[in-house]
Amino acid sequence: MGISRFCILLGTAWFALGCAPPEKVHLLMHLRPDQEDIYRNRILKPFEKKNNCVVDLRIYRDPAELPALLASGGAVDLTDAPLEQTRALVGRGLMAPLDEFLRPGDLAALRKEHFLMDLGTVDNRAYFLPRHVETPVLIYLKSRVAEAAQYWETRAEDINRSLAKYNGTGLPRDYALEKDPSRWDNFDLFVVGYYWSAKEIHGEKRGRVSLGPIASPTYARSLMDKCFQAGATPEGVLAMDGEAVADMFHWQSALAGEGILNPGLWKDDWGEEDIREGFRTGEIFLSEATQMEAFLIHGNATEGMPGFLENPEDMGVAMMPRGSSLLLDSRGAPLRAGKRSVATRSHWWGVPRKARNRELSFRLARHLTGTQNQVVESSAFGMIPVRQDLLGEMGLMFGGGWTAEVFLAASRQIVENRFTVHPLVEEFTEVGRNYADAHRDLCLPGGDRKTQYADIRKALEDRYVPRQRGILGAKYPASAVSGAEPTPGAP
Repeated sequence: MGISRFCILLGTAWFALGCAPPEKVHLLMHLRPDQEDIYRNRILKPFEKKNNCVVDLRIYRDPAELPALLASGGAVDLTDAPLEQTRALVGRGLMAPLDEFLRPGDLAALRKEHFLMDLGTVDNRAYFLPRHVETPVLIYLKSRVAEAAQYWETRAEDINRSLAKYNGTGLPRDYALEKDPSRWDNFDLFVVGYYWSAKEIHGEKRGRVSLGPIASPTYARSLMDKCFQAGATPEGVLAMDGEAVADMFHWQSALAGEGILNPGLWKDDWGEEDIREGFRTGEIFLSEATQMEAFLIHGNATEGMPGFLENPEDMGVAMMPRGSSLLLDSRGAPLRAGKRSVATRSHWWGVPRKARNRELSFRLARHLTGTQNQVVESSAFGMIPVRQDLLGEMGLMFGGGWTAEVFLAASRQIVENRFTVHPLVEEFTEVGRNYADAHRDLCLPGGDRKTQYADIRKALEDRYVPRQRGILGAKYPASAVSGAEPTPGAP
């Protein structure tokens, strides 16, 4: 039988049965392999049955590639995008504003149901519906931190000499290591990391700290976070200029140059998978990661999420360290004080302009952000829900134990972050690449590494700020104030 005759007969059969053939909805998502099965079988199937459709789920890995994927002409009816890519998608005319297919009353209802809706608005038009929220936190081994807190002073002289290469002095006057990692600052992180790197473990000495994977789309975002921690304003981060940005690179140079960071990060281009494996093999004792990564590292003893720790109960979760300058003032205190704030991450549902059935596509987005599915996602993957009706139920959803510890730390961090987000510019990918290039050049062994603040500041102004101006053009901040708030009494 010919293909065309078969199609005619199939259509006739559907008509005779009194129902239309199922419509196909092409869904493009950023997913990990362990998430795929739950989406296909627990979340998407009920929607397919209710709406007489088939959801064609495709997965993308690198968010920087999303604009090109949507512009390539392939069929996509609904996609999720990280917040920092949303402006690029809208700027290239790839997304449909919600008011083209929703009524004003529908938009008002969405704002009541979901928090952060305003972040999905571009030029006073809503384009996106929030999918989930996440934030970086510190993940660490409790036993290793407890040991370092007890014995770090045996290395105090070496630590002072190491830091003096960068600030001429060493540790702040009357320094004492905080035992609670949620109270740490950059100096505490350096002290603990130095203690670990100086101790022979399994016959070897090396850094056991990761402050974000280098071979990952999150690399540049992590560097920008450290600028926020150092006290940079959003304009300062975008301009890549000022004291706080230079303070961030200064600390990074010290952490890499003094062996605090595990050298596998840059020698072997570690990504998220390598850092998880590092917790398993003893290469990593502490890392920055999102609360979703904390779920993966801890695991739930299932085949889909086995975990990476010999003793999962040894995993601790803390807020991000308070940033500062590495330089000290005449009183022996950090010359510039910073914050714990980092950029809150979020992913957003959007309907591409080329979607064939925008109403059905958005109905799928509403299904995916429904209360029941938000609970499934949050419980399985560590996502923070975006529905107002679930925010007050976090404690009831997760009860006690390690999951509650993860969400408590993440919730406290999000409160600390307030409205901090990464630069929302169409050129975000190029801006991030400039940060990554500067970090590899100025901070990592093998490049033109600088140890002094003044040299780092000059290199930024001579090489990377001009490049940033070229990337942003008229969007370059006219008056970027990126210096941190000074310590009271500091010059």
